[in-house]
Amino acid sequence: MKRILIWTEAEVSGLVKLYGLSRILTEVDEHGAVTRELSFDVGGNVVHRHPGQPTRAKHGLFDLTNIAPSEETEMELVEFDRLWAN
Repeated sequence: MKRILIWTEAEVSGLVKLYGLSRILTEVDEHGAVTRELSFDVGGNVVHRHPGQPTRAKHGLFDLTNIAPSEETEMELVEFDRLWAN
């Protein structure tokens, strides 16, 4: 089961100062691997989509991260897909 997690400065220290991002949305598969991520700047614009464009990096910010399995989701997959498509 895929789930969506939302990361902000509260979870990722330096997100704004180091990366210029206000939040990151990650799609996590049933094994805890991040399969897609969307990052937004402080103006709410998508500035990083991995895999895909636009991006500020060659890789995803969560490429090597393994998220603990859970049923928790912070956004419906259909909403994430809508944002992904824009």
